[in-house]
Amino acid sequence: MIFAGIVAGGSGTRMKNAAMPKQFIRVLDKPIIIYTIEKFAEQRHIDEIYIGIKPDWHAVMDQLLEEYGIDRSRVKVIDGGSDRNRTVMNIVDAIKAAHEIKKGDIIITHDAVRPFLTDTMIEENIIGALKYSACGTYLKCVDTVVSSQNGETIDSSLDRSTLYRAQTPQSFDITLLDKYYNELDETKKARLTDTCSIFTESGHKIHIVEGDTVNIKITTDSDLIIAKLLATRV
Repeated sequence: MIFAGIVAGGSGTRMKNAAMPKQFIRVLDKPIIIYTIEKFAEQRHIDEIYIGIKPDWHAVMDQLLEEYGIDRSRVKVIDGGSDRNRTVMNIVDAIKAAHEIKKGDIIITHDAVRPFLTDTMIEENIIGALKYSACGTYLKCVDTVVSSQNGETIDSSLDRSTLYRAQTPQSFDITLLDKYYNELDETKKARLTDTCSIFTESGHKIHIVEGDTVNIKITTDSDLIIAKLLATRV
């Protein structure tokens, strides 16, 4: 089976004027998270979509799903965790509670505040996860990247030909994700903020799926301005 896990537990603290978690902010009169859910709901080969959010936002999420006509038979809303990976693993636990998971079942994890992912990214993540058991969406660096230890002076320039910017989706064989995460000690669980890192920590290679510059993560007020422009194309 193929599952989507939308991580929506953030609080939007980097948006100065946000009165709500950023995933619920409206862009052209539609909440950001609805754009994201709709992209996965359009993919009929995805069996179920799980959304991990803060418990006190369940009622708002339920109301939005009804307002925008989202098929509730495929969409489940669950409690998120204290960080991104714990939210992902709460979703994995919910899937395991509802289904007998076996090797080859995959989960496509995605940030709720990346609403402009493409169908191609989703499809290539599915293919990558089925073939390699782990893949992530990455964009080659085109800017010069430098290193600074003190935050005041530059120590060195890095070779951008080997550097990539991580995006989502990140997709995995569920049985391996569950196994590798539960093999980590609590210190490592707290340190790893990226789900692909769970696999690399266990020595498992991550297959690269090509990202896109439009697949922005909306985290700041400036991002919101860009999102309003991109939404006119949706």
